[in-house]
Amino acid sequence: MSADILEARGLGKRFGGLAACSDVSLSVREGEIHAVIGPNGAGKSTLINLLSGDLRPTDGTILLDGRDVTASGPHQRCQGGIGRSYQKTTIFPERTVFDNARLAAQATRPGALAMRCDGKRRAAVREAALAALAEVGLEGRADTPARAMSHGEQRQLEVAMVLATAPRLVLLDEPLAGMGHAEARRMTGLIASLKAGRGVLLVEHDMDAVFAIADRLTVMADGKVIASGTVEAVRRDPVVRAAYLGEAEEVA
Repeated sequence: MSADILEARGLGKRFGGLAACSDVSLSVREGEIHAVIGPNGAGKSTLINLLSGDLRPTDGTILLDGRDVTASGPHQRCQGGIGRSYQKTTIFPERTVFDNARLAAQATRPGALAMRCDGKRRAAVREAALAALAEVGLEGRADTPARAMSHGEQRQLEVAMVLATAPRLVLLDEPLAGMGHAEARRMTGLIASLKAGRGVLLVEHDMDAVFAIADRLTVMADGKVIASGTVEAVRRDPVVRAAYLGEAEEVA
C-alpha cells in the first residue's frame, strides 16, 4: 500500500461561534482518488481551503509527506507539492492557453523573477507548460486566447495550470460544476488519469462521476465526517444513506 502523501488529523475551523469543520481526519495516498461529498454547507470547501493553506485551522494538524505544514501558507504548500483548483475558474482570459500554463509553471520555481534572464530556466518552464497542456489534451490549443475557449476547456486549462506546478497532491474543488454531459464526461476521464504518480482529493456533487472514479470516499455533514472508507462500504452505510445518498439517489 502506498504511503500517505497527505494526512489531516483532527482539523477544525471556527468562525466566531460557528464550527465550519470539526475534528476532521483523512488521508490521501499516491495513486488514489479520495472524494469528499456532502450536502451544501457540510464543510467541504472549508476543508479544501484548510488543506491548501488558504485558511488556517483552529485545531488539528496537516502533514505533507510526513512534514508538518499546518502553519505554512498557500505558496509554501504549493512549492511543497500541493496544487489546487477552485470552484470558480481562475485563469488569465486575455492570455493564451500556453501563457496560462507557463505562468503557473514559472510561479513555483526558485528565482521566478530572474527567470527571463536564464535560458535554461526558461526552457524548463516551457517544457513543463507544454507537458501539462498535453496531459489535459490541450496541446493543440496552445496559441488560443483562453477567453475563446468553452467552459469545459477553461476548466481543463485550470487543471493544466495545476499540473504545471508539478504537484504530488492535486486538490479539486467541484471541477464538474456548470458542465454539460459531454464536457463532464471528458473531465471525469481526465480526473481519473491524474492519480498516476500523484494523489487526488476531489470535492464534487456529481455522484455518478464520484462513484465511477473514486477509490475512497469521505462523507461530511454539518462540518463533521460521518463516514469514510471504500466507495461500496460508504454507499451501504445506513447513516450516509439517511443523511445524504438516499436523497441524492431519489433525485437522480
